Amino acid sequence: MVLERLINPGYRVFVVDAKNFQPEEITEGLRRRGAMVVEILGESDPELEIESFLSSTYGEYVYLLKFKDGRYLARSPDEVVEKNWSSSRYLVRDENALKRFLLRELSLKSRLALELPPKIITAFIWVLAFQLIEEKPFGSFLLMALGFVTGELFKLFEYLTLGYCRE
Repeated sequence: MVLERLINPGYRVFVVDAKNFQPEEITEGLRRRGAMVVEILGESDPELEIESFLSSTYGEYVYLLKFKDGRYLARSPDEVVEKNWSSSRYLVRDENALKRFLLRELSLKSRLALELPPKIITAFIWVLAFQLIEEKPFGSFLLMALGFVTGELFKLFEYLTLGYCRE
C-alpha cells in the first residue's frame, strides 16, 4: 500500500471479529506465538484498562479480539494473523493515537466523540464541492476524476489529524 510506505506507522492494529470462535482457542494460540493477551472486563474505566495494557506489554502489532462473550487485547512483536479471521487492519502513528483508537473501539461514548467531527468535516467539504460545481460539466468531470483518489486522501487526512487510519 502506497499510504503505508509514505506515513511509516508505529503500530499496526487488527480488529478481529471472532464471534464464531471460542476465546480459549485463539488466546492460547496467540500466547504460544509470543503475544501477551489481556481480557477487557469493562467493569472499570476503559481508559485505565488500556493504559494498563499498553504499559505492561510491548510490540508493534496490536490485536483487538471481539468474541460473543467478551473482548481481549493482545500485543506481539511479530504479526500473527490466521487466514480464516475476518479482521480490519489499521495503521497507527504513535502510542497516544493507539490509546485513542483502542478507547474508540471499546467505549461508545468515546467513539461518538472521536468519529463525529471528521464525519461533519467530510460532509461540509462535499456540500461545498457540490455548491461550487453545480451544473458545470468540467467541475463534474473533475469531481469524478478526483473521486478515485479521495479515499486515499481521506485516509491521509485521518492519519494526520487523528493519528490512525484504516489500511
